[in-house]
Amino acid sequence: MRVGGQTNMKRIGLGLLATVLLAGCGGKPATPANPANPATPAATRAAEPQQQAAPSPTDRRCADPDLNDKQVAFPGTGGFLTGLLLGTGRTVLVLAPQASADACSWLSWARQEAAAGYRVLALDFAGEGRSQRGTGGKASADVLSAVAYVRSLGVERVVLIGASRGGTAVLVAAAAADPPVTAVVSLSAPDTYAGESAAAAAPRITVPVLYVAATGESAFAAAAQTMYDATTDPRRRIALVPGSLHGTSLLTITAAGAVEATKAVTDFLTQTAPS
Repeated sequence: MRVGGQTNMKRIGLGLLATVLLAGCGGKPATPANPANPATPAATRAAEPQQQAAPSPTDRRCADPDLNDKQVAFPGTGGFLTGLLLGTGRTVLVLAPQASADACSWLSWARQEAAAGYRVLALDFAGEGRSQRGTGGKASADVLSAVAYVRSLGVERVVLIGASRGGTAVLVAAAAADPPVTAVVSLSAPDTYAGESAAAAAPRITVPVLYVAATGESAFAAAAQTMYDATTDPRRRIALVPGSLHGTSLLTITAAGAVEATKAVTDFLTQTAPS
């Protein structure tokens, strides 16, 4: 699935993104464009009716003022998307959150990977975090929009990493990305979620993929095994770890299975997409 975002990208306009970024990063909010002012770009005027209320300059992201200048906004298929961009490496990790979570859920691990030399984009899906709510969009389309954005930054390699429903989204996106991404990691992904099928996407993934799930979550472990078996790329891997941690918790919480999951992901990244 290709994201038909070119038209929407132009419609959103640089004025919209600048307004959101300035407001969200704790700077002085930009003055809204005046539709009656002939100097206001037409693309900006067209996008204004779709703009959601900008967050207050004192509304710190993830309750951390150090993140004010790490917030980014970029075009999605139904409006702007937001996220946190950390690090300066030439390999970027695009992190897709699980249900009832946003970019902040990845923060501790994202900071760790940025310190290890990666650039990291933790994504807010449409209508979540500070992203604009679209109409009828798919989570995989948001992931592909994030891929387009990070590629515009001139990175060399793009790795998709998703937790639970985010894992389903990155697997579907990895099968559709053109040009292909570098690698993909699924943490506790269900084989289907919200009308998207990772099970159907798995045979079409032509890049290294790592499936991770805890054996204490039998349904997710079974889904990981099924998708691994359906993946034909010889570089596929699977790590079924002890315990019952789910999704992002496999990398961010100290409990049974976390050490094994973290090592599996770290080794996979080192071998397929070094920083």
